[in-house]
Amino acid sequence: MRYLLLGIILSLSLQAQDKTFHWQKPDSYVSYAPFSTHYFRGDIARTHLTSINYGWAELGFFINSYREPTIALCYKTEVFETRRWRFHLMAGTAYGYKKKLYNYPTIPLSGTILFKTDFVPVGGATVEYFVSQKLAIKATFIPLVGGLGLQYSL
Repeated sequence: MRYLLLGIILSLSLQAQDKTFHWQKPDSYVSYAPFSTHYFRGDIARTHLTSINYGWAELGFFINSYREPTIALCYKTEVFETRRWRFHLMAGTAYGYKKKLYNYPTIPLSGTILFKTDFVPVGGATVEYFVSQKLAIKATFIPLVGGLGLQYSL
């Protein structure tokens, strides 16, 4: 997964023509990433990360590491765009971990009140490579987990 991220960053830097840095509302889309991995464990899990984005809001569903259904609601913004690439940042909350992330050793701030409730903070980035006008390959990067799937623009 580290090599995938490095390749994406390198490819973005090589596409100097027609690039645009901004802070704007993303296009509406639906996406599905059937598998994900924990960076440090190198495992592959069926998470079925499914999301729908409308305006600045993204609603997602996935099966978490404890094999329990989880929903997330995030504010999302597009910060970089070329003819084929899009890069987004997101921040929000997730429900479904049932306080199991409190004092989790590899999560920053997990010993704080932020992880002591049923709602936990979530944030990360997505990178999309458009293979056609509406269809893209989407990589999702959250601090400990990454996923790869498809996205369809509405």
